[in-house]
Amino acid sequence: MNPTVAALYFDGQSSASRPVVLQFDEPFLELHLLFAGENTMVWPLSELRFENYGQVLEIRSQLHSGALVKTEDPGFSQAFIKAMKQNKHVDVHSRLLGLGFSKLMVLALVLIALVGLAYFYALPPLAERAATLLPESFDEEIGNIVMESIIDEEEIDVEKTKVLQSFASRLRLNNTKALTFTVVHSEQVNAFALPNGQIVVYSGILDGMNSPEELIALLGHEATHVNKRHSIQMLCRNLSGYMVVSLLLSDVNGIMAVLADNAQQLHSLSYSRRFEKEADEEGLSILMNNHANPYGMVQLFEQLEKENKFSVPTILSTHPLTTERKENMQKIISGSSYEIKPDTNLSSIFELLKD
Repeated sequence: MNPTVAALYFDGQSSASRPVVLQFDEPFLELHLLFAGENTMVWPLSELRFENYGQVLEIRSQLHSGALVKTEDPGFSQAFIKAMKQNKHVDVHSRLLGLGFSKLMVLALVLIALVGLAYFYALPPLAERAATLLPESFDEEIGNIVMESIIDEEEIDVEKTKVLQSFASRLRLNNTKALTFTVVHSEQVNAFALPNGQIVVYSGILDGMNSPEELIALLGHEATHVNKRHSIQMLCRNLSGYMVVSLLLSDVNGIMAVLADNAQQLHSLSYSRRFEKEADEEGLSILMNNHANPYGMVQLFEQLEKENKFSVPTILSTHPLTTERKENMQKIISGSSYEIKPDTNLSSIFELLKD
């Protein structure tokens, strides 16, 4: 039985409609449009798209751009939609319209939740990996911006800076770019590395050291942050929203501009657990390769432990706790073979830093 119903036909060229009789030929999966005194127009179901608004059914054909058939017959609509579904000719838009308001709201909330999860858990790692797309020459620009502010705000100890550079020149730090060392006169127990190879050491951490091995451990740790471009990766991660948009637009210059504008964040960013662990282990390897006592890394952590006056649960820490990191170092050392050859020159230079 071929359902037949009266409808209105819009040709897409004018706003006027024409009466038409629709005949649904189910065996041949065709919709026939019968115009009075004219030839019949045949629309294959595979080329049709429809939208159902209450009692109104609108049918469009991909073969006739702009053309539209509209009917309000419930029986015809039911038979037509059933045939379209059985032959898998229902597009996503039509399926969504058929869900109803409540189901659409649930779907919208699920999609919003997925977008939120992607923003917080998927975009940051993606942006972090995007740092590899940036030329290493950009590391120089970012590092110089931050270093200029340090020179303006901090008191540089010129004499100890020269001594520290002399100390570092005797070490093999596995550096992939030139490293520059600066001592800042401050009671802060701190040190950090900038992406341009600049390593800044505060006199407060030097004053707490008891052996040159601790300083080698510190410099090896910071040199690893430079070698692995950790600070650039963390900056990219922190600005993941900007990064991903720029990547989608293939705008590398835009990425670099955003990073340059936010370079001062390097002062406050904490490295991830993975980066700190990598810097610890590479720093320990540097100690061993320089034939220094590897327990210098453990002693360095013990000094840092004294500065931690509050115990923070590991799950709440932005980077591994010093105790956890020290235990990891002890485990690696106990399973490693190494040779210690004390360097008297390093010891002498170290004593100058302690004066």
